[in-house]
Amino acid sequence: MADIPAPRKRRAGRIAYWVLTGLAVASVIASFAWIRLAGRGFTDPSTSMDNTVRPGSTMLVEKGQGVRRGDVIALSRPGGPFIRRVIGLPGDRVACCTAGHVTVNGKPLDESYVYPGDQPSAVTFSVTLGPGQAWVLGDHRSIAIDSRMWGPVPVSDVIGRVVAVLGGGAPQLLLHTPQAFVTAGLAPADQRTPGVLVAFILGAVAVPILILLILFGLTRTLIRRRRRRRLIA
Repeated sequence: MADIPAPRKRRAGRIAYWVLTGLAVASVIASFAWIRLAGRGFTDPSTSMDNTVRPGSTMLVEKGQGVRRGDVIALSRPGGPFIRRVIGLPGDRVACCTAGHVTVNGKPLDESYVYPGDQPSAVTFSVTLGPGQAWVLGDHRSIAIDSRMWGPVPVSDVIGRVVAVLGGGAPQLLLHTPQAFVTAGLAPADQRTPGVLVAFILGAVAVPILILLILFGLTRTLIRRRRRRRLIA
């Protein structure tokens, strides 16, 4: 069988290169557009959500108000965004502290996410949430400013759900509904796939591939130019 002429091989290689480069560029653009439309990034300097979110951690937030009990959310409040955990939603009765637990509709929560050594709350409360209201608490209960001081917060102030915590030595990367809420029947087991996280991963994969393709293309171009100069010489 005759060999394929070298020019035809080079032409096929160039087509493959530009197709791959085009796909990588499209993936990068799509991922950044997706993140911009559906997500937002925050960096929390406070310790109010320790240990779940540590100072300096960057959080990936999926925009929207479709949150569940137990979700960590970004909340718009006077003074800027706050990161807190949703404990109760409209219609819930939230109280503390029956037998040393926060209760939601009379169901005690085993809050393993609370900062080690902290009480569920140093102050007692008992609130029935009205329409459009949520009850939020910080995981570092001894220092957090939250619904114990603010009272119920408007659900409309929710920017979105924190789906991932990056850096800062956080104990977990992806955030899911805590088992305490699932066990108490207050939330289903978390099987949500955050679209903004998919977009982030797509961009994280596509960017280095694009850089490698660009470097490869530049290297090939330089090699060809040197060969031409030698042939001319």
